[in-house]
Amino acid sequence: MQQLSFFQDTKTHKNLTRNSFSHNSVCREDARMALDERYSYLLEETDKFNRQLVSFQANKTEVLHSWMKYREGFSASLVELLLKELEVESGDVILDPFAGSATTLLEAKMMGIDAVGIELLPHCHLAWEAKSRAFDYDLDELRSVRGLIEQTIPPEINAKFQHLTITETAFPPQAEKDLMAYTYWFETLDVSQNTKLLCKLILTSLLEEISYTRKDGQYLRWDSRADKIRNNNEKRIAQGKKPISGINKGVLPDVKQILLEALNRIIIHTAKLQRDPPPSSRQNLIEGNILYTLPTMPANQFAAVVTSPPYANRYDYTRTYALELAYLGVDDEIFNLRQDQLSCTVENKPKVSKLEAHYQTIGQHNRYKQILNIVQSNDALVEINTALSKRNERGDVNNRGILTMIDQYFTELTFVFAELYRVCHSGAGVVFVNDNVRYAGEVIPVDTLSTNLAEQVGFTPHKIYVLPQRKGNSSQQMGKFGREALRKSITIWKKL
Repeated sequence: MQQLSFFQDTKTHKNLTRNSFSHNSVCREDARMALDERYSYLLEETDKFNRQLVSFQANKTEVLHSWMKYREGFSASLVELLLKELEVESGDVILDPFAGSATTLLEAKMMGIDAVGIELLPHCHLAWEAKSRAFDYDLDELRSVRGLIEQTIPPEINAKFQHLTITETAFPPQAEKDLMAYTYWFETLDVSQNTKLLCKLILTSLLEEISYTRKDGQYLRWDSRADKIRNNNEKRIAQGKKPISGINKGVLPDVKQILLEALNRIIIHTAKLQRDPPPSSRQNLIEGNILYTLPTMPANQFAAVVTSPPYANRYDYTRTYALELAYLGVDDEIFNLRQDQLSCTVENKPKVSKLEAHYQTIGQHNRYKQILNIVQSNDALVEINTALSKRNERGDVNNRGILTMIDQYFTELTFVFAELYRVCHSGAGVVFVNDNVRYAGEVIPVDTLSTNLAEQVGFTPHKIYVLPQRKGNSSQQMGKFGREALRKSITIWKKL
């Protein structure tokens, strides 16, 4: 069978496979070694990829895509490259089941390709709604609003930012007052709903910059000037404990200043986009949990899938984006959002029983049992779960929730893979961007394990592209188990 050759500038290296998966060979690693050997012919390192391309870094200066920062997304350039190499054409429909800030949908729009996305988080839907209307904005109205911002001080209001517990004291008092004043002022302006939506996106996009917080992987880091840090340190000192050292973000920008900067940039981008509109096409971002949405979608409809799921790295997006969620009115619902995410944090509870009930409801209980059997009989996943249990007994696991997280992560992904196979039509190419991970000295080969599970549900593996730059470990793991370079990969499968 001829393999897809997505990039000409590639090279195969024997050292892309691993000599060991278990630190000091504490646990069995035969099944993981077997996967590396089985799929070694697929592994190719290519200079076409770099860490910027498979992350949001390359989007920071992009027209349209830079309107709202989404650290977990991949770049528009990567989507464009993959769609061209997959030979997706006008008339095809593509899918991004983990749509995030809708980079795939936006690139599809720019290329005149129909697309569907699925996303759970509200701020991502706001980003899509505002950015997808770029060709509909009234530039004269946007310039008029800019003039009003320059010349007018919005009246103070009594409304307060509806903080979540984890966002309390995130803003300097004056910044919070200005934020809320502009929020309600924009709502009362005599302008179109399109312009109001864009203003809401802009205010949402600047929350981190005007706050005492900084997004940092699993959580928000806090500036030492925030009352939260100061109050906690007073208690710690009173208890004889060492105070917490917060970050220092320097001088925080004025709300009006940063608001004008963002609007100016968007006006420039919009003018450029409207001079050269793309071909007509349709895109739709579905709000919901992928595990329950995908099984209800019609079969054999998509020509390609380009996506990146949450990595198995313990990052909790409901914490990372807590400011944005609070600003958009998410209150106690944040706990449901946290549980509805793909199980990539130690707080996620098992979803298997709920999944079973859902498949029964839609009359597909046999399909549920078939998919679950694939997961439970996968030798590598059984080996990984057993290894982590042994590590936990030895005291090597710093949070027992990691065991549940890894088991559920691959269980849920297998349901996603199976449903993607069902909704794709013959000849469709499927691309997943993901990272390998390591916990308690045990390397988890996400790329080859995902490929194995995808093959078991019906896909034909075609390529595993490996970035030249490897992923490192946390300092905690390096201290105990040494440093290990882990693959960052783009896996490509096809439905024949």
